[in-house]
Amino acid sequence: MPSPTSQQIQGTLHVDRYLTGFSVNFVAQQASSTIPVLKQTDLYVVYERGYFWRDEAAPRPLGGRPQQVGYKFDQGTYNATEYALEHVIDDRQRANVDDPIRLDENATTLLTQKHMIKQDRIWAQKFFTTGLWSTEAFGVDTVTLATQFLRFNDAHSDPIGTIDQYKDVINQKTGFMPNTLVLGAGVRRVLRTHPDISDRIKYTQTGIADEDVLAKLFEVPKVICARSVYNAAAEGATDNFQYIVDSKAMLLAYIEPNPGLDSPTAIGMFAWTGLIPGVTNTLGGVIERGRDDRAHSDYFQGRMAWDLEQVAPDLAVFFSTAID
Repeated sequence: MPSPTSQQIQGTLHVDRYLTGFSVNFVAQQASSTIPVLKQTDLYVVYERGYFWRDEAAPRPLGGRPQQVGYKFDQGTYNATEYALEHVIDDRQRANVDDPIRLDENATTLLTQKHMIKQDRIWAQKFFTTGLWSTEAFGVDTVTLATQFLRFNDAHSDPIGTIDQYKDVINQKTGFMPNTLVLGAGVRRVLRTHPDISDRIKYTQTGIADEDVLAKLFEVPKVICARSVYNAAAEGATDNFQYIVDSKAMLLAYIEPNPGLDSPTAIGMFAWTGLIPGVTNTLGGVIERGRDDRAHSDYFQGRMAWDLEQVAPDLAVFFSTAID
C-alpha cells in the first residue's frame, strides 16, 4: 500500500489525501459514475429521454427558418452526507513496535476499508435488489413469462443470450448500450464453469473465464465481481462474515465514464470535493491526523462526504435469483 502524502494546514494537524486505489475489492466506486461536486447539496439534471431520439430534421424552405426542436428535463437532488471515523495510536503502542510507521499505515487501511464497506452496503441497498429499476428479470427453473430466464445452474441455460437480450432492451428504450455488468460472487462462480462458456474459450490461451474473458463474451466493456464482505456481528459476538452484495444476482447498466451533473447514467455518486477546500480528493474524502498531547496519543480521522442516487431507472436491468 502506498504511503499517504501529507500537507500541514495548521499546528500539528495534517490532512492526507484519501487513498483512491483501495477500492479494487469493492463495487460502489466501480459501478457508479463519480461526479465531483463543489456543494454539499444541489440539483442534477434528469432528462426526458424521448426528446433526444425523435426524427425531426426537415428540409428548410427557401427564405425560411429551420425546424425548431427542444427538450425538457426534470431535476433530482443529491445531499452529500459526511461519514467519519477515528482511530487512536497511544505512545505506548509506538514504543512497543519495531516499525512505528506500520501503525500509521494500519490506521489508514482500517479507516479506508470501513468507509468502502459503508459505500458498498448503501450501494447494494439502493441499487442491487428488486423493485428499483424499470426492467427486471427473474431466474427460474422453468420459464413461463417473458420476464423470466433459465437459471445459470442449468446446463441448458443461455447466459450470453440472456445478457444480449437485455442489452437490446436497454438500448431500445434509451439509445444507450449497457457498459457495466456487476456479478454476485456466486453468479461469477457458476458462469466460470458453465458448459456454453467453457466450450467457447477452451481453445483460448488461458482457458479461464475471468472477468476480462467474460467481458469479451458478453460484449460488455466492464464486468465486475462483487466480492466485498463485512462482519455483521457486533464486537464481542461470534464473527458473521457476509457478502455485501447478493451473491445470486447481477446488474446490467449503463454507467457514464465521464459524467457531469447533466450526464445520463444509471447511478451517480456525488462526491463533495469541498469538504475541506483544496484538499479533499475527487471521491470526497480525506484522512486527517493530529496529536492529542493530553492523551499522549496520535489520532487519525477518516472523513468522506458523498451521496449515491439513481439517475436514470431505464438504464439498468436487475437480475434476481440468477442461480439457485
